[in-house]
Amino acid sequence: MYYCTRPHCPSPKNHFPDSPDPRTTSGIFCQACGMPLILRGKRGHYQTIKPVGKGGFGATFQAIDLDSVNQRQCVIKRLNIKIDEIREEYKNPEIVDKIVEGIKAAFEREAQVLEVLGDKSGNIPSLYDYFSFTAPAFGQQEELEFKYLVQQYIEGENLSQELRRKGHFSETEILNFLKQILPILQFIHEQNSIHRDIKPSNIVRETATQELFLIDFGSVKQVVSGETNMKKSVPFFTKVYASPEQRSGTTVDPSSDLYSLAVTCLELLTGTTPVDYLDNNYGNWRQQANRIISPSLANILDKMLKVNPRHRFQSAAEVMTAVNEYRITTPRTEPTTIIDKQFKIFIDKKLKTLQPLLIKSVFLIIPIIAGVIGVNSYLQSSTKVVEVVEVVEYAKSGIKFKYPKNWQETPAIDKLTRIIPKNMISSSLTPEFFITIDELFHSETLADYTKFSIGQIEALGQNAKIIKSGLIQLGETQGHQVVYELRDNIHKVNFQEMQVWIVNGKKAYILTYRAEDKSYPEFAKTVEETIIKSFRLEKPTSEKPTSPIW
Repeated sequence: MYYCTRPHCPSPKNHFPDSPDPRTTSGIFCQACGMPLILRGKRGHYQTIKPVGKGGFGATFQAIDLDSVNQRQCVIKRLNIKIDEIREEYKNPEIVDKIVEGIKAAFEREAQVLEVLGDKSGNIPSLYDYFSFTAPAFGQQEELEFKYLVQQYIEGENLSQELRRKGHFSETEILNFLKQILPILQFIHEQNSIHRDIKPSNIVRETATQELFLIDFGSVKQVVSGETNMKKSVPFFTKVYASPEQRSGTTVDPSSDLYSLAVTCLELLTGTTPVDYLDNNYGNWRQQANRIISPSLANILDKMLKVNPRHRFQSAAEVMTAVNEYRITTPRTEPTTIIDKQFKIFIDKKLKTLQPLLIKSVFLIIPIIAGVIGVNSYLQSSTKVVEVVEVVEYAKSGIKFKYPKNWQETPAIDKLTRIIPKNMISSSLTPEFFITIDELFHSETLADYTKFSIGQIEALGQNAKIIKSGLIQLGETQGHQVVYELRDNIHKVNFQEMQVWIVNGKKAYILTYRAEDKSYPEFAKTVEETIIKSFRLEKPTSEKPTSPIW
C-alpha cells in the first residue's frame, strides 16, 4: 500500500502488486497525480501507508523507514500552506509573503525542537529526518516545493480517543496523568520552549509501556511571532484550550501551557469538550462540572486557570509540588469486628443472669453506689489537672477559630489555611491542620453532603478504615466528624485523619487534622478541643450580634 502525500490528490491510494525495489532511482509515482510515492530524505527513503491527521497548515501520515534495519514505522508530517486562503484573508501581498515565510520558518523550528528535545527526553518523539523537494503541480508545468519532517511513531491512543472509549477519567486517573505529564512540560520549559497547544489529542499513551508522550511541537503555533500584527486572525492554537493571552495575541510563557493543561483535565474529568466554560475564562467550571472532584484538586485547577498569568503557578514544578501534597481524604466504613460481637454476646448473657439478683438487691445497692460516687467525685476533683493552652485567634476569609500559640500558619497553595506545630520542618509528613472549601453546585443539607462524602470514602476500598463517625457541634452550627486511618502509598506510611465538615449554603468547609499514626495522638486532643470546637463562620455585618461571637 502506498499513499500519496500531495494535497487534494483525486485518488491517493496506490497498489503495486509486483512493484520493484522502492528505493531504486527510477522511483514509484502516484497513478492519479504523478507525485513521488517514495519520499527521498536526507537520511533515508520513506513509504507512506495511510493518513493519520491534518490541521490548518499540515498533514501527518503513518509511514515506513525503508532504510532502517527492521523497517521501523514512523510519522511523516507534510507542510501544507494554503496560499489561496491566506491571500483571501489578507489582501496585502506583503503581509501574505510574511505569513508564508513565517509558516516555513516555524516548520523548520519544529524540526529543530524535536531534534534537540526528542533526543534528551524519552517522552517526546525523536526526529528522524527533515527535507524538502520540488514536484510538478498537478496538471501543470509549474513546480511546487513540498517540505517534510519524519519523526518517531508512538503506537497507542491519544487521550481524546481514550476519553471517547472510557467516557471520563476518575480523579485518581487525573492525578496519575498530571504526575506523568508535568515532568515533560517542566523539561520543555527548561529548554526555553513552550508547547502552546496542550490538548488531549496531542498526548499519546503508548500501548506497550502505558507512558504518555507529548506530540505536535508545532509548526504553526510559533508562526509570525512579531512579524505581523495580523497574527490574531491566523489559528495558531486550539481556541478552547488556549490561555487568554494566547487568544488575545499577547506574550505567552510557561504558565500558558499550564492553563491549557488544566482545561485538558476538565475535559478528561467531565467527558465533554469544555467549550461552555470558555465565555468567562472557565470561571464557572465547578458549577458546570457539577462538583465531581475533591476541593484539593479543584483548587489546584483553579490556580492553573487564573486569567492573569502572574496569579497562576509559574512552573510545572510548582504544580507538581501541589499534586504531590494532594491527599484523598475518603475513608471506608468497616463492619463490627468479631471480637466486638463476641464481647456484646458475653455482656448480654451476664446481664440476663444477674437481672433477678439486681432487682432484689436494688435498695441495698443504691446507698453503696451513692457513697462510691461521692468519694470518686471528691478524688477526681482534688486530683484533676486542668491544661491551659495559650491561643491566638485566626480571623480571615469569613471564618474564625483559635489555635495554640506554639503552632504557626504556613503557606498553602490549595488550602484556605494550613497550621503546623512550631519547630517542625514543613513537609507532607508533618502533623498539620488545614481548611479547604468545597464550592457546591447548589445548596445542600449536611446529611446530603455527608452522604456524598461517605460515598467518596467507600470508593477507596481497603486503603482507608473508619474509626469514628458522627455529628459534632461547632457553636451554633452542626457538623459531621470522621476519624479514620489512611494508607499513603506514595510515602509507604499509615496516617490518621480527623475531618469535620459543615455546610453553609453553596459552600462546605472541611477542617482536617492529619498526622502519621504514630504521632497522631500527640496533637489530636489539642486540635479537637482548641481548634475545631472554636471554629465559627463570621456572620454578615447586618446580622452580627452585639455580644462577642465567641
